[in-house]
Amino acid sequence: MSKSVVLYHFGSKQELLEAAVEEVYAKAAPDLLAAMESAQGHREKLDAYLHGCVMFAWTNQQRLAGVGEIFRNLRDSDGRLRYSHADSDALISVVEQMLLNGQHAGEFGHVHARTVAVMIRSTIDALPGVFAAEPGTDALAFSTRLCEAVGRMVAKEMTS
Repeated sequence: MSKSVVLYHFGSKQELLEAAVEEVYAKAAPDLLAAMESAQGHREKLDAYLHGCVMFAWTNQQRLAGVGEIFRNLRDSDGRLRYSHADSDALISVVEQMLLNGQHAGEFGHVHARTVAVMIRSTIDALPGVFAAEPGTDALAFSTRLCEAVGRMVAKEMTS
């Protein structure tokens, strides 16, 4: 396929790169949402989200590395970065809301939901680099350890 055909369809290189980002995230959404919807309780939903994100990052390392490059380098017509904190904030807010819902239901302890959500998303966003640097990583074991660590962070304090 020639460059002119691609640019005709997308209109510009910027539109092509934006479409690539949207395609990667759209690919993750159906399986992730299905796993979360089938989970029982807030802890299980959070675990399904974490596990789904880890496994998606493992099986889509090259795509996510490309998305990372686009995030760090794509500029708008004014020379500003096209993707900003506002774009990440939507993903952080999803996690934050899961944590708040778990707190309101009494399943999670008192933690600052925003801070934990930022930590979770930062970990998820770092996975393509971790997996590239450590190709022998056992993604399933990593997912299990991440779920356990986050579970300890959000657990209700036991009182005697």
